[in-house]
Amino acid sequence: MSWNVFVMRCPPEVDAIDQIAADWEPSSLGTGRDVRAALAEVLPGIAYSTSGWADYDSVGFSLSTLVDEADDAPVAAVGLIVHGHDAAAAQAVLAIADALYARALDIGSGDFLTKDSARTSFGSWRAYRDRVLDPGRS
Repeated sequence: MSWNVFVMRCPPEVDAIDQIAADWEPSSLGTGRDVRAALAEVLPGIAYSTSGWADYDSVGFSLSTLVDEADDAPVAAVGLIVHGHDAAAAQAVLAIADALYARALDIGSGDFLTKDSARTSFGSWRAYRDRVLDPGRS
């Protein structure tokens, strides 16, 4: 199971994803080259495959994402797939969003992540994961 987060440039005035107009389209995060450079800055040692998948391993969590756009092609959003147990994952997600001048959306809850909510959101996902993977655990 993974904690899934979507990073895109959402209107700053909205508090929830359902407040965004149906015909709204996010502005670009930058080119494929720009986005990969921002990820490399935030996640030193991130490794890209030829297919565009990127993997990052840290103590206590790992993160994967797909950035397969060409170097000069615009990237509208980045999906982050996070595994692990360490709350540093939440800090990494926020750092990525900050580096891309974007907002992070917790796909599970539908909430935008903030400095105050990211740790709680990750903790809620982790508790859910643990219950699902070990139903006898309380």
